[in-house]
Amino acid sequence: MSFLDIALRNAARGFKVLPVISTDGKGCYLKNWPELATTDRGQIEVWAAQYPEANCAVAVTDELMVLESDGLKKLEEMLGAAVPKTFTVQCREDRPHFYFWQTPKSKACGNNDLGGVFEFKQWHRYVIAEGSVRRAEPDAGLTYTVIDPSPIIPIPDWIVDKLPKKLKVAATPGEKVGHGGRHEYLTGVAGKLRNSGMGRDALEAALIPINDSMLTEPLPLSDLAHIAASVSRYPVPEPEPQLIISGTPTPKPVVKVEEKVVTDWRQHFHTKDEALNAPPITFLIKGFLQCEGVTAIAAPVRERKSLIALNVTHALLTGEKLFDHFEVVKKPDRVLYLCPEVSLGPFTDRVRKIGLLDYIGDRFFYRTMSAEGHLTLADAALQDALPGSVVILDTAIRFLEGDENSSAHIRIFADSIFALLRNGAEAVVLLHHSPKDMGDTMTLETAMRGSGDMGAFLASCWGTRLQDPTKPYESPSFLSNLKQRDFESQDLEVTCRPDCLMRIAGGKGLAVMAPRKNRANKDGLESKAMELLRAHPNMSVRDTVNAMKAAGIRRGRTWVMDKRYELMQVELSAVR
Repeated sequence: MSFLDIALRNAARGFKVLPVISTDGKGCYLKNWPELATTDRGQIEVWAAQYPEANCAVAVTDELMVLESDGLKKLEEMLGAAVPKTFTVQCREDRPHFYFWQTPKSKACGNNDLGGVFEFKQWHRYVIAEGSVRRAEPDAGLTYTVIDPSPIIPIPDWIVDKLPKKLKVAATPGEKVGHGGRHEYLTGVAGKLRNSGMGRDALEAALIPINDSMLTEPLPLSDLAHIAASVSRYPVPEPEPQLIISGTPTPKPVVKVEEKVVTDWRQHFHTKDEALNAPPITFLIKGFLQCEGVTAIAAPVRERKSLIALNVTHALLTGEKLFDHFEVVKKPDRVLYLCPEVSLGPFTDRVRKIGLLDYIGDRFFYRTMSAEGHLTLADAALQDALPGSVVILDTAIRFLEGDENSSAHIRIFADSIFALLRNGAEAVVLLHHSPKDMGDTMTLETAMRGSGDMGAFLASCWGTRLQDPTKPYESPSFLSNLKQRDFESQDLEVTCRPDCLMRIAGGKGLAVMAPRKNRANKDGLESKAMELLRAHPNMSVRDTVNAMKAAGIRRGRTWVMDKRYELMQVELSAVR
């Protein structure tokens, strides 16, 4: 297979590729390959013409790293467990390349290796790409092959913690660092300087004389700037715990770090460098469930919120497409499903039907009203489970202490949800009730019951409703993303099978919400209500509802908003 075919296939996976020298599969044709590695088809075609016999390599980046096993059995003995399923490539037996997404902990670790066991490649390194052929002995002629096509997952912190850290030995007087270890040496030096309180600019300036005096071949100044920028992005680590020898703590020196004094108002804002290095928007389920955000599923009572949440859980655990349509691009370490509204039996029946029993206690953990005690979102028992998890709250109101119509109480609730994300959760999914009378329009305001602040802190909100509530088992469900803040979505319609799995119906973007039936003027006061509405066009929704109540007319917030919208459309038509 040609370099072009291999490179394009790996670039399509989102991997940055480069041509490497054909004699032994290592050594790159490109002098500044870390900056030149790319997914761009045009550049790849140019390289294919220049280096037709090249092998293809994949560069590790700020997002992607590779744990390369030099002896799988030894590696897993050292870890004390099997390496979790992720995209994996192998050429020689027992020496797989495990691809992982970077985490703050892996980035702070740096490149690392233990001869005969592993190589930890996460900066300025590359691995030979799937499809390339090994050209060096032993085993020349073997092809690098995908042995596990699972989606790439973030490298678990427990793996990073288990890897023995390579000791950095300082050069002795008169001894300089050779070509092979220059970046690693300067990164280690920069890390220590950062820990002493240096910022990015100071780091870059401090590295210049060290680069000139301690390296046999000094790096370009652009490399020093990159090292300083990369290292300064990470927080200063917590002090190491005291060592205990024979029951007596061995004190470690205490370094007093002066509190940063703000001398310029600009220091309160993000810098251009921070903006340029801001992480992109990522997904667990592409186009449906965003990472590092709060997603709501809102619907009236008994209109499949929980079934949709279980389908989300099924997709995250199995890697199968949600609704047979939305691709799972990142599987979490676990799903934590908190459901204090349903007892163990009924919830487990749904879990069994949808095929998730085998995941319980491994990657799927749920808690119902049948569980003993009371678990709050701030409970210490929950915190250890948060890193790498998706948390589903069914329903949100059960975790809100206070009034859902109070802006102050909702802001406190939002803080408790954001704390889950700060403490390591990949995403939070809230199930929330819609008002009893949603009307024939679905908006963020009409779908999310209570204070408008409930919808304000969401990254997205999937409103859903049965197309025909009189047929709860046969009716399709209509879904619409009512808060398209970071990604565009189209309305869809899904059907539900007896096994609780839901499938998209028709085609994405073809769905239209069916109007509710039998919503006529039951109390005979529609005209009087509309009169009051026209007479007070600038009155707040809440005050309008109260005024109607005082006049003996019972109408809700949703009715008021719907009717005002209708009146506004009539007025606009008249103007046109």
